[in-house]
Amino acid sequence: MAPAASAHGNYVHCQGRWLHERIGNSDLKVMLPAEVGFSIGIHCYLTNGDGTLAYPLSGVEVLQRALNRCYTAGLTVDGAFGDRTEAALRRAQTLAGVTVDGEYGPATRTFMKWPMYSDATGKVTCQRHGDIRRDL
Repeated sequence: MAPAASAHGNYVHCQGRWLHERIGNSDLKVMLPAEVGFSIGIHCYLTNGDGTLAYPLSGVEVLQRALNRCYTAGLTVDGAFGDRTEAALRRAQTLAGVTVDGEYGPATRTFMKWPMYSDATGKVTCQRHGDIRRDL
Protein backbone atom coordinates (compact mmCIF):
# COMPACT_ATOMS: atom_id res chain seq x y z
CA MET A 1 0.00 0.00 0.00
CA ALA A 2 1.37 3.42 -0.94
CA PRO A 3 1.99 5.85 1.92
CA ALA A 4 -0.23 8.86 2.43
CA ALA A 5 1.13 11.91 0.64
CA SER A 6 0.69 14.49 3.38
CA ALA A 7 -1.26 13.50 6.48
CA HIS A 8 -0.06 16.85 7.82
CA GLY A 9 -1.84 16.62 11.17
CA ASN A 10 0.64 18.38 13.47
CA TYR A 11 3.11 19.50 10.79
CA VAL A 12 3.59 23.21 10.14
CA HIS A 13 3.65 25.00 6.80
CA CYS A 14 6.96 25.01 4.91
CA GLN A 15 7.69 28.72 5.08
CA GLY A 16 11.34 28.57 4.09
CA ARG A 17 13.97 26.40 2.50
CA TRP A 18 16.91 24.37 3.67
CA LEU A 19 20.06 23.33 1.79
CA HIS A 20 21.15 19.79 2.59
CA GLU A 21 24.74 18.97 1.80
CA ARG A 22 25.75 15.37 1.25
CA ILE A 23 28.61 14.29 3.44
CA GLY A 24 31.46 12.01 2.46
CA ASN A 25 33.34 12.07 -0.83
CA SER A 26 30.77 14.18 -2.65
CA ASP A 27 29.70 17.79 -2.90
CA LEU A 28 26.10 17.00 -3.85
CA LYS A 29 23.45 19.34 -2.46
CA VAL A 30 19.66 19.42 -2.50
CA MET A 31 17.33 22.29 -1.58
CA LEU A 32 14.11 21.28 0.22
CA PRO A 33 11.08 23.15 1.57
CA ALA A 34 11.47 23.59 5.33
CA GLU A 35 9.80 24.95 8.41
CA VAL A 36 11.54 27.90 10.02
CA GLY A 37 11.59 29.18 13.56
CA PHE A 38 13.67 28.17 16.56
CA SER A 39 14.92 25.22 14.54
CA ILE A 40 14.80 24.24 10.91
CA GLY A 41 13.15 21.00 9.87
CA ILE A 42 11.84 19.35 6.76
CA HIS A 43 8.73 17.76 8.33
CA CYS A 44 6.29 20.36 7.04
CA TYR A 45 3.55 20.67 4.45
CA LEU A 46 2.28 22.90 1.65
CA THR A 47 -1.17 23.05 0.11
CA ASN A 48 -3.12 25.08 -2.44
CA GLY A 49 -3.45 28.66 -1.19
CA ASP A 50 -0.07 28.74 0.58
CA GLY A 51 1.90 31.79 -0.42
CA THR A 52 0.42 34.50 -2.56
CA LEU A 53 1.91 36.86 -5.08
CA ALA A 54 1.90 39.49 -2.31
CA TYR A 55 3.42 37.09 0.28
CA PRO A 56 5.29 34.34 -1.59
CA LEU A 57 6.80 31.45 0.40
CA SER A 58 10.30 30.27 -0.44
CA GLY A 59 9.19 26.72 0.42
CA VAL A 60 6.71 26.89 -2.46
CA GLU A 61 9.43 28.27 -4.75
CA VAL A 62 11.69 25.30 -3.92
CA LEU A 63 8.84 22.90 -4.67
CA GLN A 64 8.04 24.68 -7.95
CA ARG A 65 11.70 24.53 -9.05
CA ALA A 66 11.87 20.80 -8.28
CA LEU A 67 8.63 20.15 -10.18
CA ASN A 68 10.01 22.09 -13.16
CA ARG A 69 13.42 20.42 -13.15
CA CYS A 70 12.48 16.81 -12.38
CA TYR A 71 8.93 16.65 -13.77
CA THR A 72 9.05 19.27 -16.58
CA ALA A 73 6.05 21.05 -15.05
CA GLY A 74 6.59 24.41 -16.78
CA LEU A 75 5.52 26.40 -13.71
CA THR A 76 6.21 30.06 -13.09
CA VAL A 77 8.35 30.09 -9.93
CA ASP A 78 6.43 32.71 -7.98
CA GLY A 79 6.14 31.25 -4.47
CA ALA A 80 2.34 30.97 -4.72
CA PHE A 81 0.82 27.48 -4.49
CA GLY A 82 -2.07 27.70 -6.92
CA ASP A 83 -3.99 25.36 -9.18
CA ARG A 84 -1.12 24.81 -11.64
CA THR A 85 1.29 23.93 -8.82
CA GLU A 86 -1.29 21.56 -7.36
CA ALA A 87 -1.81 19.85 -10.73
CA ALA A 88 1.96 19.45 -11.20
CA LEU A 89 2.30 18.08 -7.67
CA ARG A 90 -0.54 15.60 -8.29
CA ARG A 91 1.32 14.37 -11.38
CA ALA A 92 4.55 14.00 -9.36
CA GLN A 93 2.66 12.14 -6.61
CA THR A 94 1.24 9.76 -9.19
CA LEU A 95 4.69 9.09 -10.63
CA ALA A 96 6.16 8.73 -7.12
CA GLY A 97 3.53 6.19 -6.08
CA VAL A 98 2.14 8.08 -3.08
CA THR A 99 -1.47 8.91 -2.35
CA VAL A 100 -2.49 11.67 -4.74
CA ASP A 101 -4.01 14.52 -2.74
CA GLY A 102 -2.28 17.61 -4.18
CA GLU A 103 -0.65 18.45 -0.82
CA TYR A 104 3.08 18.40 -0.17
CA GLY A 105 4.07 16.57 3.02
CA PRO A 106 6.66 14.13 4.40
CA ALA A 107 5.69 11.13 2.21
CA THR A 108 5.68 13.27 -0.92
CA ARG A 109 9.09 14.69 0.04
CA THR A 110 10.52 11.21 0.56
CA PHE A 111 9.22 9.65 -2.63
CA MET A 112 9.32 12.47 -5.20
CA LYS A 113 12.46 13.38 -7.13
CA TRP A 114 14.55 16.43 -6.24
CA PRO A 115 17.34 18.18 -8.16
CA MET A 116 20.76 17.24 -6.76
CA TYR A 117 23.45 19.81 -7.56
CA SER A 118 27.21 19.30 -7.79
CA ASP A 119 29.41 22.38 -7.47
CA ALA A 120 32.42 20.43 -8.75
CA THR A 121 30.88 19.20 -12.00
CA GLY A 122 28.00 21.62 -12.46
CA LYS A 123 25.71 18.65 -13.12
CA VAL A 124 22.16 18.37 -11.85
CA THR A 125 20.49 14.98 -11.45
CA CYS A 126 17.05 14.15 -10.11
CA GLN A 127 16.87 11.61 -7.30
CA ARG A 128 14.25 10.54 -4.78
CA HIS A 129 14.87 12.09 -1.36
CA GLY A 130 14.37 8.65 0.19
CA ASP A 131 17.31 7.37 -1.89
CA ILE A 132 19.65 10.24 -1.01
CA ARG A 133 18.58 10.77 2.61
CA ARG A 134 21.06 8.21 3.91
CA ASP A 135 23.86 10.35 2.45
CA LEU A 136 22.74 13.63 4.01
